[in-house]
Amino acid sequence: MKRINVLSAAVILTAFVFTSCQKDDTGNSGPSVLGVKLEALNKSYNLPVTLTKSAEVATASVTWDTITMVVSKVSFEAELKSKVSHRDSVEISYKWSGPVTANLLDSKTTFGNFTLQPGYYDEIEIKVAGLKDDAKPKPVFFMSGIYTNSNNQKITIKVKVSDDIMLSTEKDSVNVTGDQVDYISYIQVYLDKLMAGVPVSALDNAKLTDGKIIISADTNREIYYLLTNNLYKKHHMEHHEMDKDEFEHMMEGGKMGGHHD
Repeated sequence: MKRINVLSAAVILTAFVFTSCQKDDTGNSGPSVLGVKLEALNKSYNLPVTLTKSAEVATASVTWDTITMVVSKVSFEAELKSKVSHRDSVEISYKWSGPVTANLLDSKTTFGNFTLQPGYYDEIEIKVAGLKDDAKPKPVFFMSGIYTNSNNQKITIKVKVSDDIMLSTEKDSVNVTGDQVDYISYIQVYLDKLMAGVPVSALDNAKLTDGKIIISADTNREIYYLLTNNLYKKHHMEHHEMDKDEFEHMMEGGKMGGHHD
């Protein structure tokens, strides 16, 4: 895989990966297509998590095995510069509507498949919304895994976010070079950054429900607010290219859905 780091931009607790692939040479031409995927990264990590250099020693760890999000809407907005004059631009807007429950540990689910005309895009913005009204009675965002404390005791941990969630990114200066190149945009959720600033002591002293740590707006609220606050921190964007086989494999899609209990 060839990787080209070309830009940085704002994303909500995510990196935005823009991937492209040349279509085959069998006459399969036409406008470029952009699909959007969600995936979770760093499902296992030590605690505490700090985003700055720290001498604090890891005393615990967590491994997540289930990450799901109810995707209600995906929107794409862009400004395409005129081929005649770069002073002029055309505003483009697309929307995809669900809801669909996406498994963020299985990147086969693709949303959108928006049309991209060749040209120079001064700005591209993608938003992924999860709405509590579409998720009820289940959470909009759900995580389940195993917390291992300093005594090597393993405890089931679950995070249930029932508020509206918006993942978004903006990317400037995008050049779509031809009408036979398709794109996949990954919005990647860094799971370790979700727990940044959450003290190990807070997890060790968390209220247990049937022997499990449940983090929600109703249970262990202090941890919940630290975690959800991290959902609104911003990170960078990346761009890389991929070969045809990788692209076609991702576009094949897969079963959608998730499980909560």
